[in-house]
Order: sequence, then C-alpha cells, then structure tokens
Amino acid sequence: MQVPILKSTFKILNERITELKKEITQNSKDIGTAAELGDLKENAEYHAAREKQVLLLERMQRLKSYLKGERVDLSGSVPETVSFGCSVTVVDTITKESHTYNLIGPAEFELELLSDMVTIGAPVARLLVTKKVGDIVNFKFGGIDWTGEITEICALK
Repeated sequence: MQVPILKSTFKILNERITELKKEITQNSKDIGTAAELGDLKENAEYHAAREKQVLLLERMQRLKSYLKGERVDLSGSVPETVSFGCSVTVVDTITKESHTYNLIGPAEFELELLSDMVTIGAPVARLLVTKKVGDIVNFKFGGIDWTGEITEICALK
C-alpha cells in the first residue's frame, strides 16, 4: 500500500537521502580504518562503526520507500473536509481551549517537519477525517473525554 506524502516532503526526502549517502560513505571509511587497528573480536571502534552502518542502511531503505508514496499537493487550495495534508483547529466546547492537529504521513512524522503532528492512521486523525468546519467531534481516549468544534481547516504547505 502506498502511503501519501506531501509534495514538499518529496524534495526534503531526496535531500536527506543525499546527506545519508555521504554519511554512509564516511561510515564505510570509518569501518575500514577501524579494521586496520587489528583483532576485530575486541575492536570496539569496528563494532560501533558496523552497528552505525546497519542503522544508516535501515534509515536509507525506509526513506527511499517513502518516495514511492503518492505525492499530494494541497497548496493553494482550501479543503472543505479534513483529509491528509490538512491542518485542523478544534476548539473545546467547554473550556474554549484551541487544539491544532496537522494530519500527515509517516514520512513527515519521521522527518519531524511540523509541530502538532498526527499521522493519518492515528485515532485522532480517524475521528477528524471527512469532518467539516462547524462539525462537533467527541474525543474519548483513555481518561481523556472532551468535545470540540472544528473551527478551521487549511492545507499544509
């Protein structure tokens, strides 16, 4: 299943992958340098560099997988309903406290591109998707129970 990504995220992903390639190249050199130090069984620098290599390669694979996602560009549009790529403001009907949720995918979440991020598959996002300005939403998670009104929906850039 393809996971959507924001059009702006696609460019950032490519930049991060380029940076990661450089880091992997340096890591390979570090492994070679550490290997030259002698006995690999007791060579802490070698083992640390190899462990780092595994983490770097896993991250590279994960970031590349996000590039396969459908690119969504909502810039310049005014969404009528809550969907992926939207910022939603909900005001508590009792306390009048305002909460903003930015509905994104795992790529944006991993890259930490926004504050107040909620992945599109999260329970809060599932409550909000397809709702419109003026709709009332009941939030009941664990010990949290409150009702809010959607006051604004806008596209993320």
